[in-house]
Amino acid sequence: MVSRIHRGLAAAAAGALLALGLAAAPATAATSAACGADGRLPRPQDHRFYVQCTAGVATVHPCPAGQVFAAVPQVCDSPDRVRPAAATAAAAGPAKLNGLLFGVKNLNATVRIADAPAGLDGVPVTFTTVGGRPLCTAVTDQFGAARCDSPARLTIPLDEILRGYRASYAGIGGIYLASSATAPVSLL
Repeated sequence: MVSRIHRGLAAAAAGALLALGLAAAPATAATSAACGADGRLPRPQDHRFYVQCTAGVATVHPCPAGQVFAAVPQVCDSPDRVRPAAATAAAAGPAKLNGLLFGVKNLNATVRIADAPAGLDGVPVTFTTVGGRPLCTAVTDQFGAARCDSPARLTIPLDEILRGYRASYAGIGGIYLASSATAPVSLL
């Protein structure tokens, strides 16, 4: 019983360290299959990490803070020395206005690197009316999805809310470019 608890705590601690960029994690089976010779591979879904291949086993490692992986010469370096910042793409889905509470529900967006199918995780997304008034902010999950609800009793005019909303990702200087998307808001 004690060893099961210790294993659970150890797994949770390892996950937290990886999320903070302080530890390595096993790669997916697909990434492991790409490991031929020993060496490092780029991780296309997030350039802040790389995949270390050793004896056919792949492990994902973070680059030091503020650096990205350069496939040639297989090192982490300053983004301006590696390549131009990567383009990102944002997509937003429909949201609903709760007329009783006068708040917007299910503001949602997905942010990804433009040339990769996987989402960009752990980045903030700001939700505003298309006129620029703030609604809420959320952080993307491991799939690049962010979701939040605005506070109730908004003081924004109804016609402005019903024109839709904008989900914006500000980018990370020198690593990822900004992107945004708009989506409709309808009555609940």
